[in-house]
Amino acid sequence: MAPDTPRKPGIARFGHHWRLAQETRTLTMLILGHVIVFLLSIGHDEIVAEMVADGWIFARFAEQFELLFGLVLFVCWGALTYRLMTMLQRARAGDCVCPRCNQRCGDPE
Repeated sequence: MAPDTPRKPGIARFGHHWRLAQETRTLTMLILGHVIVFLLSIGHDEIVAEMVADGWIFARFAEQFELLFGLVLFVCWGALTYRLMTMLQRARAGDCVCPRCNQRCGDPE
C-alpha cells in the first residue's frame, strides 16, 4: 500500500485517537524536552567533570566548557518554553467562546 493512498475508515487502528493527534505528539515532545534539559542542567557540572576525567576536555578549559554547556541548556530551555507558550496560546485562542452570546470569538452574530 502506497503511503499517499487514503486509508479506509474500517481499518482498525491501535491506540486512542487523541494519542495520535499532532498536537498531542507535539506537546508530549515539548514536555519530554523540558524533562531532558532539566535533568541535564542538574548534572551538567558532573558531566563536565567526567569528560575531563575521561580526557575529552583539557582540565584548564573545564570551567569555560561548563559555562558554555549551561548557556546552551538555558537557550534550549527558553526555546522549548517559548514554543510551549505559543502552542498553548494558539489552542486557547482557538477555543475562545464568548460568555454573553455563547459563540466562538470572531464569529459574526
